[in-house]
Amino acid sequence: MSVHIDDALARLSASDEHPGLAGLEDRVLSAIGREATRTIGARATLGAAAFALLLGGVSNVVPTADAQAAAIISPFGASSPLAPSTLLIGR
Repeated sequence: MSVHIDDALARLSASDEHPGLAGLEDRVLSAIGREATRTIGARATLGAAAFALLLGGVSNVVPTADAQAAAIISPFGASSPLAPSTLLIGR
């Protein structure tokens, strides 16, 4: 089956408008306007900010482990544990 695009577009332009399209723009724009007026309350915003501050403070006061300095990795020094030749060998 072969459909010629020009013939299909000509039939589409000759057909009547679908009744569901009447007033579509007004409905879409009013729905967008309704969504823009809905906001989160000040209480929820302050609660989220307080929770974030509390979580940040607790995570810094109660560390899970002591900090350890990373080993110095130099491409020109002794054998590097991250050199491609050592990574391909495996354990």
